[in-house]
Amino acid sequence: MIASFLTLADILAQADAYHRRTGRWPKNSDGPEWRSLDRSLRLGLHGLPAASSLAQLLAQERGVRNVQRLPPLNENLILAWADEHHQRTGLWPLIDSGEVAAAPGEVWQNVDKALRQGRRGLPGGSSLSQLLTAQRGVPDGRERPRLTIEQILQWADAHYQRLGTWPHSQSGCVDEAAEERWSGIDAALRQGHRGLPGGMSLYRLLKDRRKIKAPRWRTRSKRAKC
Repeated sequence: MIASFLTLADILAQADAYHRRTGRWPKNSDGPEWRSLDRSLRLGLHGLPAASSLAQLLAQERGVRNVQRLPPLNENLILAWADEHHQRTGLWPLIDSGEVAAAPGEVWQNVDKALRQGRRGLPGGSSLSQLLTAQRGVPDGRERPRLTIEQILQWADAHYQRLGTWPHSQSGCVDEAAEERWSGIDAALRQGHRGLPGGMSLYRLLKDRRKIKAPRWRTRSKRAKC
């Protein structure tokens, strides 16, 4: 039940309490109360100023990243992030390289999507791999080593023996293979890249070949640090 009169401080206090309780900031999809608060901010109900939103309020007052209003990108900025990644790791970033260390909140996969689809001020029709090939002389990422089902299963078995859980697409790095990530392996299985037939996924492969059960795999998640 929303009070008949609200202030921004009231909403922020509720958001702070939610963050302390759950470890994350609320969204308008987190239940009817947050949807109502978001609507009140947008329409100026219950004494609130209009033309705002829950996401905008948290971005302004708590520094929470607003995914609906992401900052624009340009190729020079992306190249600067890539240069920093290369200087720090000795490797050029790939779409499955995870977060952009030089830009908290950014993820290389999303940067690649923006380059491809023309989002956030970019013209589109490019990719992270194409940009690095053209501007830094990096070999095209599609030339990465071929994968086999048996090799993937060996890495998965080693992961299980080490951690007691089966890997999934968010399990981070493959400890037995430098420069490999489980997210990239899952993508290659799905899309048929790197010599794989496609139309599969890491979970389906392990379900078929290692008889894993989905509930245990999903609830006992361990992530390898890269």
